[in-house]
Amino acid sequence: MHRQMKEIQLKKAVTVSVYSKGCTTDACSVIRLLYPISSLNWNIIWNTRKNCLKKNFDINPTKNADLIIIQRDFPSKKTAELLLYLLNIGIPVVYDLDDLLLDNQPEHPRIFYFKTVSPYIKWLIKEADLTTVSTAPLKNELTPYTDRPIHVIKNLVNYNLFLSKASPHHDKFNILVSGTATHQEDWAIIKEPVFEILKKYKDRVNVVFFGDAPKAFRNHPSVRSIDFKPNYKDYASCLKELDIHIALVPLKDTKFNQCKSNIKWLEYSAAGILGIYSDITPYCSCINNGLNGILVENNPKSWFLAIENILLGKIKTTTMIEHAQEEVFYKYSIDNSIDIYSHPFQTILNIAPPLKRSPSPPPARAFLTIYYNLIDKVLILYKIFSKIKN
Repeated sequence: MHRQMKEIQLKKAVTVSVYSKGCTTDACSVIRLLYPISSLNWNIIWNTRKNCLKKNFDINPTKNADLIIIQRDFPSKKTAELLLYLLNIGIPVVYDLDDLLLDNQPEHPRIFYFKTVSPYIKWLIKEADLTTVSTAPLKNELTPYTDRPIHVIKNLVNYNLFLSKASPHHDKFNILVSGTATHQEDWAIIKEPVFEILKKYKDRVNVVFFGDAPKAFRNHPSVRSIDFKPNYKDYASCLKELDIHIALVPLKDTKFNQCKSNIKWLEYSAAGILGIYSDITPYCSCINNGLNGILVENNPKSWFLAIENILLGKIKTTTMIEHAQEEVFYKYSIDNSIDIYSHPFQTILNIAPPLKRSPSPPPARAFLTIYYNLIDKVLILYKIFSKIKN
């Protein structure tokens, strides 16, 4: 038995039905789907996993959609039956992923969660008509698990949302480190050089941790922490108000980080903030060192010297910021790159795919999946209580 997909005549206003774990204000939802799709003047039906699991969930609006997009870690045991249904209703199905969530990276702090979703992600990329990803390394990681097409759609930035002038230098030099608690190993790279900078220039430097702060920095008089902003617009607004002179973006060289996108460089550049970035794949692929950003090796000396040289004015930052803003606007803004973003979707909407086999059944839930899910929840609770205690 095969499922035959209806031929889509591309209309003036395409309707896309999205299935996502996240809500419409989350960074991932906004960056990957909501902002760019809205700029195409397409209609969006947003279905959260929470709503989809309710008994009274109405799937009828999706039946009239032109395209279905499954996002990120929506695939799971709980949603497998729904996904199987969506694969059988004759509408093109796209799976979109912007992080490596597979269980082939035992060093990752959330490996037990990855083990719960990985079987369903591997199943879906075999069945979806198209998988879209944010980077080429991520595509390479997924390719062995499917013979279906995988297309790289780079992250684009809502340029005007972040657009701001660079903060002028004054008595206080403000350093930004942004991220959630999952970046502890990345922050360990800059722990020593930042402490050295704070010691040597204690009257001139402040450090702002936006999202979470490592335990070692929390009580330092020149360090302040700002709570994570789950609403993407709030995050952008807060970022522009921080009066930041340099942002530090350390990344440990891991398989997970190699698959990440350059989104922080896009956001910081649009906001007029110069960044110092680890010289690994997400950033060395877009940053021309000394021209539109600064790349450093992951050792304390390199990070210290890069920070100090900017602090002392040995590196002229104004031109670098201007170059970065210009490049992001012309190459990575939604306004100027939306055609590249929409091309794979336009293609799948304009072509009636051939007959295809019925989707294979989703993975059965094994005892280990339950076990991994329990371990992941215990680890999260441990981190929360540890933070409260400290």
